[in-house]
Amino acid sequence: MTHPIQTYSLSGGIELSFTDSGPPLDSSDYTTIVLLHGGVFNAYGFHKVHGYAHNLNLRTVLLHRRDYAGSTPYSRSETQELRQGNVIFWERLSAQLGEFLQMFVQREGIPKLVVRQKPAQLNGLGNMGSGGVAILGWSGGCLPIVSFLGAIRNRMISEELYNFLVDYIGDCILYDPSYHCFGYPLPPENRNYIPWEDTTISSEEFLHAFSQWVSSYYDHPCYDPVSRSLLTTASINDYDGQRHKSDEISVSSWTDVEIVQGTEERPSKNEISTFLPEVQKTLRALTEQALFDQDCTKTWFPDLEVSHIGGTRTNWMSEAKVRTWIQGRDREVVGYGSLTWMERIILWAHWDRPAEFLQLVAECIRSHWSN
Repeated sequence: MTHPIQTYSLSGGIELSFTDSGPPLDSSDYTTIVLLHGGVFNAYGFHKVHGYAHNLNLRTVLLHRRDYAGSTPYSRSETQELRQGNVIFWERLSAQLGEFLQMFVQREGIPKLVVRQKPAQLNGLGNMGSGGVAILGWSGGCLPIVSFLGAIRNRMISEELYNFLVDYIGDCILYDPSYHCFGYPLPPENRNYIPWEDTTISSEEFLHAFSQWVSSYYDHPCYDPVSRSLLTTASINDYDGQRHKSDEISVSSWTDVEIVQGTEERPSKNEISTFLPEVQKTLRALTEQALFDQDCTKTWFPDLEVSHIGGTRTNWMSEAKVRTWIQGRDREVVGYGSLTWMERIILWAHWDRPAEFLQLVAECIRSHWSN
């Protein structure tokens, strides 16, 4: 089934494009999942999940982030704000995400979030229904989530908009986030491969080389087959991080047409800018506010739950001891409860194993109903 691209026009002349699976038939308690893609790869890479949504009582919305296909590119002034580490850049994106969600909810009439005071009831399909919206970010797509969660002091999000969204947003899911999404500093002894620092790659070769690197399945020596997870005691150089690619590459199955549809080189410069030191300082501050600031977590979407889905064969940047760092501070997460760490041998599961991936996402959401 083809899902046509739709476009919403926001305030300030901003446009955001997306595809929508539509609501499950005869369901009044389905959950809507808004998926935010990562860098270089746009929302096309998630299109397979649309076909599995309804059987799980889910509605999937694949949103093209700013700077990607059909959505408004960043202006020159916005690019300058980004590279200077100006928090206004992230506050504006958060407000635009909120405006999009409000517009979608109002136009589509999606079910409100049911208050989590008792276990969710089973619908006719044998699936839990809770209504509301879950926001899922993949890799660099977790950046908007971190800035949104840390937006308690964002004057661009009106009290009216917040009061509307708080009745719908129940979950945020971080899917293979890179260390830079949290402003997490790499140790100076890091020896792992960073594609955009590779001077042997020409600008014409970058898209292909990056795609091969980021979609490879890696065999980390610190993987523990007993616990089926990566050891939390591993150092940054204990990962399979020096290879430029592996022998098992997800995008190797993509056709030339799919590569054209699903990858975009132009936004890569702005994506790489998020690794700059000034930007990382801003993202670290937003992370502290989003996850560890008691005032924020108790008063900003206080019923919201945060989950993490990590793959044990993903590239080193999506591990980089971020899991250990956040897990070590998990006790500080007050309003958002405990982060859910669900580790599976998945990487690019949304493409290679979309049914299993969406089932795992559903489990993240439903696990909060059983707490």
